[in-house]
Amino acid sequence: MKKRLLSLLLITTLILSAFLSVSVSTSAAQLYGDVDGDDDVTIIDVTQIQRFLAGINDPDADAQKRGDVDADDDLTILDATQIQRYLVGIIDSFPAGKELPTEAPTIAPTEAPTQAPTEAPDEVTKVKNIIPIHFTNNKSWTAVYAYLFNGTTGAAQKAWPGTVMTNPVTNSLGEKVYSMNVDVTQYDRVIFSNGAQIQTTDLPVTKASSGYFIQGKAAGGKYLAGVYPYGQDKEGTIKTVSFDYPDGYKKNVYVWLPEGYNAADKSKKYSVLYMCDGQNLFGQATTLSGYEWECDESVLSLMQNGGDGVIVVGIACGSTEARRNHELTPNLGEVATVAGEDMSTYKNGGGKVFSDFVTDTVIPYVEKNYNTNSIRGIAGSSSGGIEAFYIGMENRDKFRYVGALSPAFILYNKSVWDNYLSTLDFSGDVPRVYFFCGSSTKDQLEQALYPNATAMEGWMKTHGYPADKMITKTDADATHSEGFWALYFPEMLSWCMDL
Repeated sequence: MKKRLLSLLLITTLILSAFLSVSVSTSAAQLYGDVDGDDDVTIIDVTQIQRFLAGINDPDADAQKRGDVDADDDLTILDATQIQRYLVGIIDSFPAGKELPTEAPTIAPTEAPTQAPTEAPDEVTKVKNIIPIHFTNNKSWTAVYAYLFNGTTGAAQKAWPGTVMTNPVTNSLGEKVYSMNVDVTQYDRVIFSNGAQIQTTDLPVTKASSGYFIQGKAAGGKYLAGVYPYGQDKEGTIKTVSFDYPDGYKKNVYVWLPEGYNAADKSKKYSVLYMCDGQNLFGQATTLSGYEWECDESVLSLMQNGGDGVIVVGIACGSTEARRNHELTPNLGEVATVAGEDMSTYKNGGGKVFSDFVTDTVIPYVEKNYNTNSIRGIAGSSSGGIEAFYIGMENRDKFRYVGALSPAFILYNKSVWDNYLSTLDFSGDVPRVYFFCGSSTKDQLEQALYPNATAMEGWMKTHGYPADKMITKTDADATHSEGFWALYFPEMLSWCMDL
């Protein structure tokens, strides 16, 4: 599991300043830095400037004057940066030429922080939809730009290449880390670049997003990013439990507990996400592809941004490809023929046995031994995606949401799916369902899965499934790998939990 070691000497201004509400007094008619006019200089004033610059709100003349702390007669990101520096005590006054407060901030650190915050930031990141995101420049680009846009409408915060990121901090690896605030109701995608031809793929931005770093080249020459919870070096804990599987062998189940979980505190209850292919969720050492889902990083990021912790339970797949194919294939009818593929291991699939194992063995064990509430999710990818979908549909009363990423719906033709869906009653309360599939021209498998994976939402609508309970996301750069599923896991989690 690639974890980012973070600086113990300096935490980004955005995160730290979220803890501070700094009162200043002045004899001047205007309190510089007090953009929102509440007679207090706080991180909310920084957010106001960012919203002005993003075109979300327009400043009136007084707000523009109070926010122009660098005295250049223009309201820019530099003013926001100066206010942030002031709030954390890096400077004790604004640049010359401005009317200054007559007193230093009443609350300001006297030295750089010695460790990362251990709790989710108060106020700012809990402001409903504004979150800080961070980019670690571990490839030493000479400049870093952030291109924020809405993946549905295409509306961009600023024309390509976007906003140049400035004022980085340096982490313990000597890498520069850049930060900015994002209103996730306006923009849900970001591309980081050097301002020229070097760039990442499209990266989802959600309330379960925090830090990004470059993992390596993706198909098409763009960079694939990894995710991590900025400002934390905690990873939660993993417990492994072995069960007798009905097919006559042992099966490992991995229970990940979020940081702060306290078995003795019965008043704190956690929702639980159950996932197929548990060996690929938390650590690179046991993955099949070299990448992992980074589920723990995403949940920790969500907690940083004011969300609740989630217990993630991974059920390991069979020890051979044939065993995995059998376990994770629901037996819905005649298996489709796929050119060049041996489909024999998918026929007469054991998906119901796996489904019953999850609902009758794993869930009761987890709910007996851990502090859980009634909110459950089920998710998976590829064969795990079709099986998670099947489990969710068969147990609509047991799961609040379903995530099917690059699902192997190709195993059955539309006629088989129509027949199966027609047997289900969707009139009651049903789970939210998140579908995702890539379509990279560099990956024949993902391309083959794409048609059925993206058609399923429409097929379900024809059988009465509520349209507002489903969403389908795609990515033209995405290949069939944990590296891309990790990028979309935060979005799946945020959307499914209706955050």
